[in-house]
Amino acid sequence: MIAFLSPLLVLLVLAILSGALLGYAAQKFKVPPNRLVDRINTLLPQTQCAQCGYPGCKPYAAAIAAGAAINLCPPGGDATIIELAKLLDTAVLPLKLTGTEDKQPEPALSKKVARIREDECIGCTFCIQACPVDAIAGAAQQMHTVISKECTGCELCIAPCPVDCIDLLTLPQTTAKAMPAKSLSEQACIRCGLCVEVCPVNLLPQQLFWFAQGKAYDKAKQHRLMDCIECGLCHAVCPSHIPLVQYYQVAKSHIHEQDAAFQLAQYTKARFDNRELRLAEEEALAEQRRQQRAKLAAAKSRQEDLIHNALQRARAKQKPLRDTP
Repeated sequence: MIAFLSPLLVLLVLAILSGALLGYAAQKFKVPPNRLVDRINTLLPQTQCAQCGYPGCKPYAAAIAAGAAINLCPPGGDATIIELAKLLDTAVLPLKLTGTEDKQPEPALSKKVARIREDECIGCTFCIQACPVDAIAGAAQQMHTVISKECTGCELCIAPCPVDCIDLLTLPQTTAKAMPAKSLSEQACIRCGLCVEVCPVNLLPQQLFWFAQGKAYDKAKQHRLMDCIECGLCHAVCPSHIPLVQYYQVAKSHIHEQDAAFQLAQYTKARFDNRELRLAEEEALAEQRRQQRAKLAAAKSRQEDLIHNALQRARAKQKPLRDTP
């Protein structure tokens, strides 16, 4: 009987220890909420378009961290949904177009920009107030204009315009190169290593080729693809006649495009954050002025009360004198 219970006791002890270790690890390596929000926000496209139902990318990131759906961002598309699912270890969901079911997402290689028909603008400033990244210049009763470089195409300026003088233009962007078509002479890599031996900058051309072919551009960048000088020596010695340099050029083009998109997103995020900070400071100043006006009004009211009471006392003293025969 004791021999039968011993394995059960061992398993029970192991289960308790495993549970304790898992609990400790969950608390030890738990991602702080604020840091998780920042990581989610980094993955969002930073258009600040509010198509997700939230006033900006940062509020949407906070909602995702709190358990909201990850598939409400049309500008980010499926790529953003996949990245969010990887980060949060959740299922990949199809894109949901909240409130825009009749619209289709713009192609990834296009940019939307607002344009004001300046001869029709009445200078109401409603569009300036609606722009989340301060991309509209102008003043009250003056002509407004859109700074195309700063515009994210969020469309939030169109609805408030009382004279409907804002158009949304779709501009083509620079497209990345396509992968070279496989020629008849090109064969599969045989892992001979000759390309490694001739590389003048000590790269791993074979690994870079696999990363480029599999579109694993992040890994290619980590393996110093951008250091490649495109000398063509690896291509020249390849017995499989693989156009390695062409693959590297295509991968570099995609990496440059990704870096440019990331820098633009960070720039737009900074403009949005600066605008939010400015609005908060303006609100704080307005509240301070309201409090000062309230204090002045209260002081004036007290002064009027004191004057009124003094007049009442003076009239009360004069009344007996008037009544005396």
